[in-house]
Amino acid sequence: MKQIIITILFLSGVLTTSAQIDAGGLMGIPTATTTEMNNITGASIGQSLYNTTVDAIYYFTSTGWQRATDDQLATEVNLDSGVDADGDTTNETTVEDVIQAITPITSASGRIFYPPSIEIDASTNGVGRTVNLYQEYVDQFGSGNSDLVKSVDGSTTAPDIPIYAANELYYYVTYFDPLVFSNISIDGATGIMTYSVIGPPADYNSLINVVFVVK
Repeated sequence: MKQIIITILFLSGVLTTSAQIDAGGLMGIPTATTTEMNNITGASIGQSLYNTTVDAIYYFTSTGWQRATDDQLATEVNLDSGVDADGDTTNETTVEDVIQAITPITSASGRIFYPPSIEIDASTNGVGRTVNLYQEYVDQFGSGNSDLVKSVDGSTTAPDIPIYAANELYYYVTYFDPLVFSNISIDGATGIMTYSVIGPPADYNSLINVVFVVK
């Protein structure tokens, strides 16, 4: 049981009285729905009420009703000192500014990766040949690769490499030797690349560069 001291001021003196509150006699503040709250006229700064629509306390400010919370938005958290997070010569000054500056950079770079190196037979001319780029990726990056060696940090072994589904990737050929290959195309649903060999390389060395991008 709690005791509250109530002090009442009079012009001629001070009257002090006390009251006890138990679980069945708690003091409260005015309640209102969001609609009722917004329709209140003549509210003064500092007045508060309990919003029954969202189950939260609101207080009145010079800009209207504000929800009472100790949460801070990223826009409200200032950096100790500004930093140019994205290299545009303008310093970011809040957490929100930094997030907005670096997100396009990190999200874009994190979605691009090179598939493993593979061998393609170009020893003889031929058309309509295929290689399953996606399967080559799974075979080397996946846990089924018996040649895969994982790093060990103390007693912790690195986890398996995350594997995307075939239809979660975009496939790109960024370069191919035009004296050796032609008619290159890639099935976006399966990752199967079709190509023709038009001229075997004299030293059996040639290049096709492939890039994967997560959708």
